[in-house]
Amino acid sequence: MERIILTTGGTGGHIFPALAVAEAVRSRFPECRILFVGGSHGPEAQLAREAGLEFVALPSQGILGKGLRFFPGLLRMGWGVVRGMLLVRSFKPQVIVGFGGYAGFPAVMAGSLLRVPTAVHEQNSIPGMCNRTLGKRVDRIFVSFEDKSTLFDVSKVVLTGNPVRRDIVNLGRQDPGKGSVQGKNLLVLGGSQGATAINDAIIDILPSLRRERVNIWHQTGARDWDRIRAAYQERYPEARVDPFIKNMAEAYDFADLVVCRAGATTLAELTIAGKPSILIPFPYAVHDHQLKNARYLEEAGAALVMVQSYLDEVNLAGTITDLMTMHEKLRAMRHNARRLGQPKAAESIVSEMETMVQGTGDSFHP
Repeated sequence: MERIILTTGGTGGHIFPALAVAEAVRSRFPECRILFVGGSHGPEAQLAREAGLEFVALPSQGILGKGLRFFPGLLRMGWGVVRGMLLVRSFKPQVIVGFGGYAGFPAVMAGSLLRVPTAVHEQNSIPGMCNRTLGKRVDRIFVSFEDKSTLFDVSKVVLTGNPVRRDIVNLGRQDPGKGSVQGKNLLVLGGSQGATAINDAIIDILPSLRRERVNIWHQTGARDWDRIRAAYQERYPEARVDPFIKNMAEAYDFADLVVCRAGATTLAELTIAGKPSILIPFPYAVHDHQLKNARYLEEAGAALVMVQSYLDEVNLAGTITDLMTMHEKLRAMRHNARRLGQPKAAESIVSEMETMVQGTGDSFHP
């Protein structure tokens, strides 16, 4: 492969799988030119450039359930597709892969209209609106879970798993029984944008966690950073608190237990790293897909699920501190998480991309 477009944006759950595939492409095809296409308002531009990728923004806007804003959003998305067609004609990619989110829609649709080989990757057990729409037009649909939704054409579906970055895959090759000596390292994550409900719940139980000598590393998200950091400085100054953790391999290596949302990319990282977790699904996720993701891990014995509406100080504090004293249970959860991991997901997608390119004879004549 010589030229490809990877496209998505909005949240780390969409962006990090795309970056993992970019890593795998570079490993197999060092001379391949990779263009990352996203929106103009999300973190994708900075993250792509930090990964050494070229970046181009296209107009895009979410339109699901926007009422009077639906038609302006539709027009903006249409303009994004037009701009995307100009970009595709100029860059001449051999294949375009989208990773969900509205920011990834224009480039994939443009490629489809110009008959460039296209694919989407769906991270969740229930497909998002953009991937459901694009799934009718693309050549391949890569999925992270066995597709039981019947929303995709099964002839296009390839079960690849959810790609994660190489440093996390390497972490997963360590002894799956490994934990810290005392087993009391707690990693708190709310996704790339933070989660106020989780942040507040942890702050409420800091006295209990400090009393039990639980070591904490907490990703707050930028929105709550100042407020949560101030609370830690008052109640537990020894804890490590960051608005955003860039080195997730280091964070997972630290953790004996993780408290987090149940986005598909986070769960893929947890399973590959072999980390026990307490999952608190985002209750307003479309089609409640986070709860479905979380139950998948819980049924496999890799996680415990706590519903946000029933979250309280006694329940959460007791669950965390009890688990951290149950070393055999944590060890079993580590093994069960590892069994679910799919560390070759990125490589599988790259192999499919290569097959798609070979199937076109590397021709581009829009």
